[in-house]
Order: sequence, then C-alpha cells, then structure tokens
Amino acid sequence: MTITCASEDQIRARIGEFHILTYAEVGFAPLSIHGERYELSTDLLKSFADAVNDKGESGSLHPRAPISAVPRQVIRDRVDGAALTLQILDFLGANRRAIRAKRVLCDFCTPRISPNFVAAIEEAMRSPEAVGIDEVVIMVHH
Repeated sequence: MTITCASEDQIRARIGEFHILTYAEVGFAPLSIHGERYELSTDLLKSFADAVNDKGESGSLHPRAPISAVPRQVIRDRVDGAALTLQILDFLGANRRAIRAKRVLCDFCTPRISPNFVAAIEEAMRSPEAVGIDEVVIMVHH
C-alpha cells in the first residue's frame, strides 16, 4: 500500500478513483464539497451527517456514493489523533466487509489538517484492518 499526501490540485484529475473518507459536517466542509460532485442533496448530506454524529461512529453513503465519514467531534472538538485512529479502524472494518474500496482519499481539512491527524491516518492505514486497500491519499492544503 502506498500512503501519500497531496493537495486538491495534485489529485483533482484522479479524485473519481477514490472512496472519500471525511468528517460528518455540512456547509463549507469536505462532506458537502465531495457530495456535490456526486449530486447528493443538502438534505441527504445533512441527515447522513446527523446520523453519524448522533451514533458517534463512522458511516457510509456507499453504494449510493463513494463517501464515508467519521463523527465531526473527533475532528472539530477533540482534535484527538487516537480517537481518529479508532474511527478510521471502524471504517476499515466496513470497507473490508462491504465497501471494498481499493483507493481511499482522506479529507480531514478544516481547512488545514493537523500533523497529529496525518499520523493517526497513517497508523490506522498500516494496521491489518486496511487489508485490500492499495492506495491512500491524505488531502493537504498548501
């Protein structure tokens, strides 16, 4: 598996090849930006984000769209790398069982991604739970 960091400009031409993993927040946030690409309504994105945040665990819009999300509070409130690792491990279990994405784009920019989140993503993606994933790109803004 390869794990790289890339800006949106660097990955834009290939973005359709990836399953997006982001955080559950609508508005000026990655979930809305990626959801628009798949023509998902604001109402659908809001209800999805609310469900993920209310449960406190990752969720997915698969098979409707290649987008999954971790709870907003892990990114916005706790800023806790260990909590993010656990949420990504939860997503990886779902990916192994049902989604089966080979490429994952992690977009946790708020608008920047903190170094502890990059480390948390790398830790999760190097675990045995990441079986079947060939490529991970961590979105960064330069």
